[in-house]
Amino acid sequence: MIAGVVIETVAGAEPRVAARLLRVSGLTLQGGDGQRRIAAVLEGPDGTTLEQLTERLVSFDPEILGVFPTFVADEDDPS
Repeated sequence: MIAGVVIETVAGAEPRVAARLLRVSGLTLQGGDGQRRIAAVLEGPDGTTLEQLTERLVSFDPEILGVFPTFVADEDDPS
């Protein structure tokens, strides 16, 4: 399963949060606005795993306000 997400941070925290996210397994950074938004791709075996990852991100980093999906796809589903 793969999901594109936008990670919303506290204003001005994007660079600090992005640096911490580099260590998160299953998360690949794609870009950011330098202020409060980060584009990323999440990968995992199923939707439940991706949901748990987003919940962990918000729970453990007080500078992350939310994780918002932009697309979700199953890599093994040809449709």
